[in-house]
Amino acid sequence: MKYFSLFILFFLLTQLSCDKIIYNPDNPFSGLSKTIVLMHRGSGNNPDYKENTLQAAEYGLSVLDGIELDIQMSADGTLWLDHDNKVFDCNGNEVGCFQKLHDDEIVAAAECEGELRYHTLESVFQLMALDYPDSYISLDVKTQYCEIFSIPSEMRQMAGSIMELVGKYNMHHKVLVESSSLAFLKELDDQKSIGQCVISFGDVDKGLADARITKARGISLKYGEEEINHEVVDLVHRKGYALILWTINEPEDISIAWTSAPDFIQTDRADFKDFIPEPK
Repeated sequence: MKYFSLFILFFLLTQLSCDKIIYNPDNPFSGLSKTIVLMHRGSGNNPDYKENTLQAAEYGLSVLDGIELDIQMSADGTLWLDHDNKVFDCNGNEVGCFQKLHDDEIVAAAECEGELRYHTLESVFQLMALDYPDSYISLDVKTQYCEIFSIPSEMRQMAGSIMELVGKYNMHHKVLVESSSLAFLKELDDQKSIGQCVISFGDVDKGLADARITKARGISLKYGEEEINHEVVDLVHRKGYALILWTINEPEDISIAWTSAPDFIQTDRADFKDFIPEPK
């Protein structure tokens, strides 16, 4: 009887604790009618464009449902496009790191033979608001800068700068952000117009746990580390989260990823949709 009573008590406690778990954060991307395909780094694998530039972004927007870009932040708090931390001049010499350089220093290094190599995120938002109002954009927010891990104050400033641009250009429900920074993601946990996604390198269960801890709206999942199918995606959706898969390029992977029905897929291929299987 004693052990039976302990069993009943344990059962009740576990049931009550499960009832308190809230898996369904306020998700601005819930209810998408189709999977959205984003061009990785703006131009994907097209050699005619330098990745993470305004020209690359315009190309990606013209061929797919939206784009993914990497962003950095200057000492002035301006958001710039680039994958790497460092700024280089026309001869390939390092000028410095984005977060230690002021905007005028970045501008001075940006132009080479009449071509700009560094562009602001605002220039992309201007383009989208004017010519691509129905397109989506995902912003990859790194957590390491100038060989040191970014501090919470920098990440909070970056989150604030993104929210300011979203409001200025009426980009509500069109912007995703991807990061593994707790400070960055938590800065966005009280708003409803940006879909913040925690990055997971292939582990769905860890992604779900991290999304809950960071109050993220979704998971940005590296494809190929764990089997992805419709059941896995349904599990993520039942928990209340959106799902991004990256980076899908091979025809076989395109077919698998598409039929699993995630919310967003990132690719380097402009011809991605040519490999989408016909509905059964």
